[in-house]
Amino acid sequence: MPLAAVTTDPLGWISISACLIVGFFLLTKGADWLVGASSQLAKRVGVSSLVIGLTVVALGTSAPEIVVSTIAAADGKVAISIGNVLGSNIANIGLVLGMSALILPDILHTKLTKRDGVWTFVALGLLWWVSSDHRIERWEAGLLLVGFVGYNAHLLFTGREEILEEEAEHEGHYHHPVPLLLAGLVSILVGAKIVVVGAESGALRLGISEAVIGLSIVAVGTSLPELAAGVGGALRGEGDLSVGNVVGSNIFNLLAVVGIAAMVHPFQPENEPAEAARALEHAFDRALGVDFYVVLGFSLAGLLLPFAGGERGARTKGLFLLACYAGYIAWLYLGAR
Repeated sequence: MPLAAVTTDPLGWISISACLIVGFFLLTKGADWLVGASSQLAKRVGVSSLVIGLTVVALGTSAPEIVVSTIAAADGKVAISIGNVLGSNIANIGLVLGMSALILPDILHTKLTKRDGVWTFVALGLLWWVSSDHRIERWEAGLLLVGFVGYNAHLLFTGREEILEEEAEHEGHYHHPVPLLLAGLVSILVGAKIVVVGAESGALRLGISEAVIGLSIVAVGTSLPELAAGVGGALRGEGDLSVGNVVGSNIFNLLAVVGIAAMVHPFQPENEPAEAARALEHAFDRALGVDFYVVLGFSLAGLLLPFAGGERGARTKGLFLLACYAGYIAWLYLGAR
């Protein structure tokens, strides 16, 4: 790229740097509050940290996906809505789980129950089924939301019966975990927004196309809360919470995020103007023909990789996930050119 293509306005770059610094600070601090408060909350309500990660933390860190996908659907931009969900799921496994495994290798050997694996593929299968005819009507969106309610009810029912084999020692003790948990979620969400704005502005100043920005920075941006919570959990030795956050967020995205977005604005080509209808058909073609199977592959890797080679080479497995994600981003970039 020619040197002249790079913007060198010092005020602009200072603002961008400030956004990134403040955003990452909020992400880091928010993740610390979120993980610590969630751990205390788990002890108080009598469920495992894994269940808290699969529910409370996953729901909170998936808030950006809800906002982005719902607004995109309301604006008739279903490609962004669906792509955000599938892309975030890929980032959660490749980037979040991979990065967390580098920090806490044992994280890949967290004992996810058969329940969690089953629900992952139930969510994938249900989304594929309701969208296989290139449309998602309100009753189908409602079916996705019913599935999400059933998933959480099942988690809370079985979570009280789970017995943790080990209970990590945590620094600090929070007497009021709920307010701190909410503060952590808000901090993460605000920090993620600031980081996305700063990164997007920087990318535009460097002359990177908007298509590549949308496929990479925006997709990763909505997964920053999961990354912050996952890495924060790993740093505090909360492997169950980190893995639960990834698995729970992915199921949340597939069932609740798509369900809410399609409930607000059903994905029906016949109700759209001609150009929007063609874009909607193309979005479903791409999602069902390519992206869905990429999500399936990453989901299988995330669930099966812990069983490959025993407990040795856990960091290598984390690097493998990161390499796969980097390859996916490179493939997207080359395909978008």
